[in-house]
Amino acid sequence: MSPVSSETDIAPRHAFPRPSELAPPPKYERLAWAGPLGWVLVTLAAVATVGVAALGRVSIAGAALVLLVLFGSRPLLVRLSKNRHDTDLENVLRVGLGLKFLLVLPRYELRQDSVDYHVVGRSLADSFRDFDFFVDPGRAIPGTGSVRYLTGLIQLVTFGDEFATFVVFALLGFLGLAFYVRAFVHALPSVDPGRYAVVLMLWPSLAYWPSSTGKEAVVTFGLGLTAYGLARLLTGRYRSAVPALVGLAITGMVRPHVALIAITAAAAALILHSRRDATSGIGVRLALVAALMGFGSVLSDAVERLFQVEDLNVSSVSAALDLANYRSAQGGSSFVAARIDSVADVPWGVTTVLLRPFPHEATSAPGLVAAVEGLVLAVLLFGAVPRLVAALRHLRQEAYVGYVVAFVGTFVFLFSALGNFGILTRQRTMMTPLLLVLIALPTARERVRARRLAAGR
Repeated sequence: MSPVSSETDIAPRHAFPRPSELAPPPKYERLAWAGPLGWVLVTLAAVATVGVAALGRVSIAGAALVLLVLFGSRPLLVRLSKNRHDTDLENVLRVGLGLKFLLVLPRYELRQDSVDYHVVGRSLADSFRDFDFFVDPGRAIPGTGSVRYLTGLIQLVTFGDEFATFVVFALLGFLGLAFYVRAFVHALPSVDPGRYAVVLMLWPSLAYWPSSTGKEAVVTFGLGLTAYGLARLLTGRYRSAVPALVGLAITGMVRPHVALIAITAAAAALILHSRRDATSGIGVRLALVAALMGFGSVLSDAVERLFQVEDLNVSSVSAALDLANYRSAQGGSSFVAARIDSVADVPWGVTTVLLRPFPHEATSAPGLVAAVEGLVLAVLLFGAVPRLVAALRHLRQEAYVGYVVAFVGTFVFLFSALGNFGILTRQRTMMTPLLLVLIALPTARERVRARRLAAGR
């Protein structure tokens, strides 16, 4: 009979050691700049908002709300950044908050769709004050009608103030990004989240587009909450199914097809996940997958109504993509869509959805910013290839990466049908927070170094 194995012999081998297996690392010195930069951006946003309010461009009440958020949000930032001894995430989140509300002002000046939401929302708020909550928003629910209805509810609190309502939606967009950071912390507990948090909070399109009264802010919040709940689920915290399902419901009420992408990716991650340090929870995960599939069937009906198809199958999806191509390929930013219909179309389709427009294709200032952003993203993704390859070897232990890959891959396939750079740039914000996870993954060398450190303790 072989001798009884020691506790060390039977201990599970993780792809990356858990925090308890590592000595507390030193403070992440490269983030020392985040503290002063955060307060500089917050101060600039406050001064700019007060100045614009003095000129009568925004309301006094809305400006006061901005100041309250900027200088009264420390308890929230501390809560969102807790349990990290190696990175001052509070300062990084403050950087993102300051940048977000600095860009709210130009976003408000260039508002278009949000004006419609404001007008209809104010009318809905009048009905809500009379306790008539079954009033018709005038557009489909799920879809645009959901955002109109939410705008009306928010305007009950903001008393119909357009800029104050704008600020609330911008705050929702910021909270969505913060939930993505929390998801990273839970999903990859032994990886310093500093790189991911910094890039996410400073990414121009994420700071700008989900900062107005409209769908982008709500969907960013919903998908961020979904990612947070799923990341906790994958670490055995099954009560976190609640925030995950709430996030999916919020996303589904606005963009049911995007929620369906998230459901598919989440189900794949739950099936793929294997916790080597526990044999329990398999039944719970299977039940969660079944619940996701049931929720997905409900969303499928909403998607069918949205895209005017009788059933979701290969032919109907193709017809829906044709319709999306036709609707989007208009205006000054239109281009020939890089539709993915075969394997040969994948490289150009991926390049288009992730990186275009190129600088020579930009026809406006926002387009030029998007082009520069695409070049930076190309460099970051090229450097992330070894990180992704190393992570793919451990997908069963780091299933959140599987969620990222599945979501991004499905998103690229479906949105390759778009033929307008303006629309594509805005829609891409739904996928970018997950795509940026890839640049913060540990390399194979970092994994080996961490395992050696853990083994030497």
